[in-house]
Amino acid sequence: MLLRVYPFWVASVVDVLQEIRCSPLPADTVLQQFFRKHRKMGKRDRAFVAETVYGMLRHYRRLAYAAQDQASDVRFLVLLYLRVFGFGAASLDLPISLSERSRLEAAARRFQAPALPADPVAALGITYSLPDWLVAAWMAALPYEAVERRCAALKEPAPLTIRVNTLKADRETVRQRLRAEGFPSQPTPYSPTGLILEEKAFIFRTRAFQEGLFEVQDEGSQLISLLTEAKPGQVVVDGCAGGGGKTLHLAALMQGKGRLYAFDVHKARLQELRPRARRADVHNIRLHVLPHNRAPIVQRLYGKADVVLIDAPCSGSGVLRRNPDAAWKITPERLAALVAQQQQILEAYAPLVRPGGRLVYATCSLLAEENERQIETFLAQHPEFTLLSAAEVLQRQHIALPGQTDAFLRLEPATHGTDGFFAAILLRT
Repeated sequence: MLLRVYPFWVASVVDVLQEIRCSPLPADTVLQQFFRKHRKMGKRDRAFVAETVYGMLRHYRRLAYAAQDQASDVRFLVLLYLRVFGFGAASLDLPISLSERSRLEAAARRFQAPALPADPVAALGITYSLPDWLVAAWMAALPYEAVERRCAALKEPAPLTIRVNTLKADRETVRQRLRAEGFPSQPTPYSPTGLILEEKAFIFRTRAFQEGLFEVQDEGSQLISLLTEAKPGQVVVDGCAGGGGKTLHLAALMQGKGRLYAFDVHKARLQELRPRARRADVHNIRLHVLPHNRAPIVQRLYGKADVVLIDAPCSGSGVLRRNPDAAWKITPERLAALVAQQQQILEAYAPLVRPGGRLVYATCSLLAEENERQIETFLAQHPEFTLLSAAEVLQRQHIALPGQTDAFLRLEPATHGTDGFFAAILLRT
C-alpha cells in the first residue's frame, strides 16, 4: 500500500530545511527544536519529517541539479525527493497541478540519469551531493575509485551502534536483554564491546538503557578509546570531552578506578555527562568546564597524566552519514580555522603527559590537514614525543583492521563500515 503524503508533512519539512540553512546549529538540534515547538505532532508525523529532512540533506545538490530552474523552490525539491525515493506521484495527497506534476516527472528522470559535467570532481560532487572543494581534497590524496567508494559510503545512513557498559554487564548479556525487549542485534566486527542493532529504533526507553547497560556510540569511536589502553588506577584526561561518550568508555576501561578528568570549554555539552555517568554507575570522573585550554586545573596536571585523549574539534567530514548538513557548513576558510584550533589544543595538552605516558590525538575527519599533517607538524616541533603503531596497539587487544599500512589509525566508512576516524598515538619519552 502506498503511503499518503500530506500537505502538513511537506510544509514541516520545508520549514525545517530553511531553518537548517540559516542556523549555525547542526541539523539534529534544529530538528529537536522544531519538534519542541510542535508538541502535538504524532509519532508518525515526526518520523516522516525527520527521515525526509535527512534524506533531503544527503541528496540536496543532486536534487537541485535535476530541478534546474526550480532549484530555488524548496517545496518543489521536497516533492522531487519524495517522487524519487519511494513515493509515486499518484501517492502524493497534495494539491499539485498537472504542469507541476509534469515538471516533477521530468526532474525525476534527470535525477536518475543526470547529464554530468566532464570534470570528475564536479561529476562526483553532483552525483553524491558533496561540495567540489571537499571532493577535490580527497582526489588529491586518493585514486578516483577510492574517492567514489568513500562518497557512496557517506551517503548511506549509519547503523545504530551501541557500546556495552562493561562495568555492569558483558556484551552477550546485553545482547540477550535487548533481544528480550524486541531489539535484536549483532556483535560489531572490531570493537569487543559493540553491538549493531538489526533495525533502527528508539531504544532509550528500554530497561537495558535505563539501567545503564549501554550507550549509543559508533564502533569507530569505541576503537579510539581502546587506543589509550587506559588502566585502573591511572590518571587519564579527556581534553575535549563534549557529551562524554569516550569519557564513559575510558571509565569502563579503568574499571572505575583512578582519576579521570573530563575537560571542555562548552558548559552545556559537558553537563550532558553528569546524568549519563550516574546511569552508567561511574564515579571517578572529575568534570571541569574550562574558560580556556590553559586554565589552572590543566596546568596543575602538567607531567602527571598517564593518558591524554584529544578528540579534537574538526570538520566532521568522516561523520556525514549522521550529519549530512556538515558538508555544506564547513568551508575551506572554516577548515583553516579548525586546523589552527587543533594546533592550539595539542600545544595546551601535550605538557600534561608524563614521561612514558601517552597522548592520543583523534578526529572524525577524512582530511589530511586535520590528520596526518597535523601530527607531522607536532612531531617536528616536539622531539620528546614518538609515534606508536595504532595497529600494534589494537592487535594486543586482538583487533585486526584491514587496510592499515602505517602507524596511523584510519577508519574508512567504505572499508570498515564505521564512521570516518583518524587517530595517532604519541608516546612521551
